[in-house]
Amino acid sequence: MEESISTFILVIATIVLGIILVGIAAFYASTQYNATTIQSQAENIANGLYIEVGEGANVTNGQEVFVVVNDFAYQGQLYFTAFYVKSVLKNSTSEISPLFAYMQNGQIVYPSVEVGNSVPNSVTATQLYDINLNLLYQGSPVTLWETPPLTSPVEISLTISPPQGYSTILLFFAHIQNKYIEVGYVWI
Repeated sequence: MEESISTFILVIATIVLGIILVGIAAFYASTQYNATTIQSQAENIANGLYIEVGEGANVTNGQEVFVVVNDFAYQGQLYFTAFYVKSVLKNSTSEISPLFAYMQNGQIVYPSVEVGNSVPNSVTATQLYDINLNLLYQGSPVTLWETPPLTSPVEISLTISPPQGYSTILLFFAHIQNKYIEVGYVWI
């Protein structure tokens, strides 16, 4: 009798251990699948992204620049930020993030932005990711402006006045499963 109870406990323990291991494996597989899906979506958006920069006129508070954005593989909304970084970083192999932004009084200095002759809606983000889902930036909130859905080319108008020795960069992000993932950039 004692031997059958021991055997029964051993069988139950084996079954419980098996269920736990299957649960852990399923959780790991679903996490990997989710990351692969997010990355695949971001890569598709990035591959279809088309950005063209056109010079505008000099205005009283800087230079007006036009940026036309379109995506041949995506008709949703993108987010973008623009800031000034040291010009020497243009040739850098490092990923440019808001960590490199020109600041005054501890705040990023942004150019003025319009999309379709009006100031676009904006959100703030404290975490930004690169296309491989590596953390690109984590810190103080960064302003991201919204584009309308990319069903046709979108024109962004910027009035820039970078400090001496600085250039302007625009970073474009897709919002996928609560992550802002960089899908493109352009130097101005």
